[in-house]
Amino acid sequence: MLGNVGGLYSGHFNFWVGGTISPMDVSSVPCGNIGDFKKFLAQLRDEDDKVIYRLNTSIPTTSFSDKVDAAANCKKLQQDLIMLHERRKEIISNCILYNEGLKSSGDEADKRTASRNIRSLKMELGVEDVVNQRSSQFFQAKCRPFLDFSTAL
Repeated sequence: MLGNVGGLYSGHFNFWVGGTISPMDVSSVPCGNIGDFKKFLAQLRDEDDKVIYRLNTSIPTTSFSDKVDAAANCKKLQQDLIMLHERRKEIISNCILYNEGLKSSGDEADKRTASRNIRSLKMELGVEDVVNQRSSQFFQAKCRPFLDFSTAL
């Protein structure tokens, strides 16, 4: 039976909750049900929008830049954004591994479902690249005056 990652992977992932990065139990990731996984992933991708909102509210216009430490705000938000991107990619990759395990050990119905899930999850990795690129471009445009972007985000 297809289900959550459960016992295959131990540990926690971090994700954004109410303005802070918080631990999330990996067993709550619905790797066996692609519909539930996509809903879960959409919630995690919404976290990028929250970082962008915080970026908009914490980075001042030029006339107010001397009243706020924009460089520190940018640096913190950059770290948060990188962590969000890494965690989502890690979650997708772990779900691919989970489904590959089911594909090699399940009955025929589970193998077919796992194969479809793997294809969908690999497509989500491509979507993730687009989402990350969009967020990174916005971040760089907003923080360019305050940070050095010689290294990739």
